[in-house]
Amino acid sequence: MRTRRQELAEAKAAHNHPTYSTMSFVMGCGVQGPGAGAHVTDGDGRDLLALFDQYGNQSFGYSHERIVAAVAEQLASGRLNSTKILFEEEQIRLTARLAELTGGRLPYAYLANGGGESIDNALKLARAATGRTTFVSALDCFHGKTFAALSAANRPEHAALYRPFLERFRQVPFNDLAAIDRAVDGDTAAVLLEPVQAEGGVVVPDPDYLAGVRRICTERGALLILDEMQTAFGRCGPFFAFDRFGVTPDLVCVGKAFGGGVVPLSAVLGTEAVWDSLRALPSTFGSSLGGNPLCCRVGLEAIEIATEESFGRTVAAHTETLVARLSALVDRFPRLLAAHRGIGMMHGLEFHDETLGGMVLALLLRHGVTSTYSLYHSRVLRVQPPMVITPADLAYGLDVLERVLTEVDARQDDPTGRPAVPRSPVTRTAVLPVPCAELRDLLHRRPRLLDPFALDPSGSTGGGLEPEFAGTLGHDRVVWADRVTRTPEGVTASAVPDWLWRRLERAVRVLPVEGDDRRSAVEVHVDWDTGSGPYEPLLAGQLGPFVSDRLDALLTRLADEMART
Repeated sequence: MRTRRQELAEAKAAHNHPTYSTMSFVMGCGVQGPGAGAHVTDGDGRDLLALFDQYGNQSFGYSHERIVAAVAEQLASGRLNSTKILFEEEQIRLTARLAELTGGRLPYAYLANGGGESIDNALKLARAATGRTTFVSALDCFHGKTFAALSAANRPEHAALYRPFLERFRQVPFNDLAAIDRAVDGDTAAVLLEPVQAEGGVVVPDPDYLAGVRRICTERGALLILDEMQTAFGRCGPFFAFDRFGVTPDLVCVGKAFGGGVVPLSAVLGTEAVWDSLRALPSTFGSSLGGNPLCCRVGLEAIEIATEESFGRTVAAHTETLVARLSALVDRFPRLLAAHRGIGMMHGLEFHDETLGGMVLALLLRHGVTSTYSLYHSRVLRVQPPMVITPADLAYGLDVLERVLTEVDARQDDPTGRPAVPRSPVTRTAVLPVPCAELRDLLHRRPRLLDPFALDPSGSTGGGLEPEFAGTLGHDRVVWADRVTRTPEGVTASAVPDWLWRRLERAVRVLPVEGDDRRSAVEVHVDWDTGSGPYEPLLAGQLGPFVSDRLDALLTRLADEMART
């Protein structure tokens, strides 16, 4: 029988995003329930503490009372829909407030829905303002999932699927001023950068890097576009991260936290000179639902929360805690961690191996704490909690992280020399005190005895196809179609390829021990592939330890059982 979690996972795999559905299920993610502050519940009512704010979307936590009140107030007003021809007070007030936040340096703003849409708008503005055609971006950047944003990143794995990308994008290493100097020429419309690379692994530039980029752009007539989707709203200290680095861009894009975690809202802000193209050809910009009254009312409230002095003091205090605690972890766990990087409330822990990060993520979730990895640097664990997290919750979340790291570090001391996080395939061998023929006969009668995925390994089965095999991944039950085959040497089990498994094979062979007919050697071989492509090593952090530990337990139990008979 399928659980509700499995039913939803299968539906998501069938109708939305197969890989992400499989990944979430394997890692043990439940069904989302209500949330408040830095906490969210799953479908079983279990409380989960967020050490990650969902890429900046939940910077103000779940269901912030002032955000919820702003939604309710706007709903009650009846002003929800954009007419596109009448003056919409909320939109006008919001753009004026954004200009005020920049001290009038970027007096104009155009509102849209998602971040990629505003990045596209910034690129259009830059070409129109300069009459130039080329853009310079950084390797390992992330600017969204639109075609232009993916073209700016120009990652090989994306290019293989979507080629040809839009032309005239040139990538250089991030935080390399000399590379910028070589790349920006008379045909460069703009340099597009994140103040801190988030999905590239939380890479913080040198203090004078952005100022140097600003100088080069100004000297050569190119614009500077900063993508502050994850760094604005106080995440790095000041409201805009560019103020921390002492620069003013020609265009800056904001989003994510802008919508308070409940509505889609983004914007591109720009100088008066850049905005001239909208005067010349106003029809080149448009967003059917972007900047509607409901979203703008929420955006205004998000700004007010983020600009209050008490909010800034909280962020500063949390920053001190994060820097002190996370940097100490690198010193304490050198076998696991290669580096700590971060600024403000935006941090990353880089593991030596992505399977280690996957195991830590799985264990954190098991202990009621959520986090994630950097999209383009999956060895990096993100520690970017909602900025409204309480000091007690932050300390507790970091305590759990430290306990989990201690647990993973202890696996490095396996006396057998096995890897701390085994990848597929996993093989175990043992010598058992039972004759070869007798053990084969036992396995033929009870073929799940050494199947780590069997919910009840001791149960008997008739073999053949089991349409609803009762399995487990270590956190709860799951069913799939599975086929058992008895072989002369033992037994094999194979999952029918589906949403969860591209391949899952378990083979048990029983072999004679030379010169000792009272004992037999058993070999168990487990090979899996969830079809998650580049994320398989990350998922091995959950599946590898589960398979390894379960096999050890099953072999020990079988040996004890044989010794008693």
